[in-house]
Amino acid sequence: MQDQDKAAGEHNPLKNMGMIKFWAISTIVYLTFPLSLIVSYFAFDPLLTKQLVAALIQDFLQTLLVAIGVLIVLIWAIFHYLGPIVAG
Repeated sequence: MQDQDKAAGEHNPLKNMGMIKFWAISTIVYLTFPLSLIVSYFAFDPLLTKQLVAALIQDFLQTLLVAIGVLIVLIWAIFHYLGPIVAG
């Protein structure tokens, strides 16, 4: 039984999905949050729902990491280039 779950867990259809298609699916899931997960759980498969949630969390964390990096670079650039001008 565990071998079947392990073999089924290795095939993740969300990994081969394109960016636009994943963006559309994640937007729909976020906009209809509790209902979309319930429908996905019963209509498709608990394993696919688990993979979807894991992909959404990974996508959110990557987006957050990029946003924090951009913010750090922006703050550094403001202090580096505008600091001497403001200080006189």
